[in-house]
This record gives sequence, C-alpha cells and structure tokens, in this order.
Amino acid sequence: MTFDTRDLRIGMDVYTADWVYLGTVRRVRLGPAPNMRPVRALPNEGSIVSGEFLGPQPTAPLGNPGPLVQTAANGYATGSDDALPLGTGAIAVGRLPLPLGWYWIPVSAIQIVSFERLVLGRTAAELGRRPRRPRPH
Repeated sequence: MTFDTRDLRIGMDVYTADWVYLGTVRRVRLGPAPNMRPVRALPNEGSIVSGEFLGPQPTAPLGNPGPLVQTAANGYATGSDDALPLGTGAIAVGRLPLPLGWYWIPVSAIQIVSFERLVLGRTAAELGRRPRRPRPH
C-alpha cells in the first residue's frame, strides 16, 4: 500500500497488530518513491450502459457534464494533487515530545490508517517491544 503526506500526520496514535500502544507519530520522513505511473483506463473500458440513465432522474439532458467527464477513460475526472508520496519513508514513534526513546518504523510496516490511529502489520514481539503493563494506582 502506498501512503502520501495526507495519510500520516504527526500526533496519530500508533498500535501494533496485537493492539499494543506504542506512542504517537512524532516525525514523518519521506523516502524515494517507487517508480509508479498513474493507471488510466483504455478508451473503450467501462460500462456500456451509463449509470446516469439508470437513476431516477437523468441529469445529462439538463446540461450536467459529469456523466461525460467522469468516465473510466477520463480517470473519473480525478486530477493529481500536491500530496507527496511517502515512498519508502518512515515514521518516528514515541511517547514523549522530546526525541528520547523514539524509534523509526518503515512505512511498509503500516497495515491500517483510520482517522487518528494507525495499526502496524507487526506485533510488539516482532518489533522487539515489550507490552507495557498499566501501573497500579
């Protein structure tokens, strides 16, 4: 999976695959991006029947250009943005805002990104981290 600078942000909580809390993202380091080219559909690729005409009220006859522009051949009218790909970068994870006890995890180890949390595809044992036990009050 590839991520860009919109996906990973400083302050996101980081968990292992076995739900051990590691800390928060403290830094995001970009790496070389893999040589990827945008995927474009062939001009004849797509549905023969436009979904526009299957709806309750077709809007193309009323002047809506969407059905013509948002096709597979046109990349569904999605343009590129300015988000930089993280490539083979890494994230610094730590519990303190100072760089004490931080460790770098490669972006390739990230399994899930959801809202303000990311989950790694590795367990705490695989990362060499011991789960912390809560302290008694």
